[in-house]
Amino acid sequence: MSKQYRKLQEKLYQKQSNHKPAEKKIGKDYVLMAVTIFTLFVTIAEWMQFDNVSRGMYALLSASLILTYARRHAQLSEKAAVLIERASLVTMVLAVLLFLATLFVHFTS
Repeated sequence: MSKQYRKLQEKLYQKQSNHKPAEKKIGKDYVLMAVTIFTLFVTIAEWMQFDNVSRGMYALLSASLILTYARRHAQLSEKAAVLIERASLVTMVLAVLLFLATLFVHFTS
C-alpha cells in the first residue's frame, strides 16, 4: 500500500511542478500609444506658444505616458518596475496639479 501511495504522490507532485501558470499577455495598448504620440506632437508643435506652466504640464504628461508604456512593455526587474510606476504616478499628479493651476489662473483673472 505504501508503494502505491508513494507512486501517486510522485505523480501528483511532478504534475504540479511541471505545470507553469499561464503568463498574462499584454495587449498592444494602441490607445496609450496614440495618446502619447498626440501629446508629444502637441508639445513639440506648440512649445513656443505655451507659457512656462503649460510647457511643464505637457512635458510632465508626456513623460508620464512614456513611463506608463515602458512599465507595461519593458522587461524590468521588480524593483525597477516599482520605481518606474512611482515615477509615472508622480509625473501624472504634477501634470494634473499644473493643469488645475492653469485653470485657476485662467478663471480668476
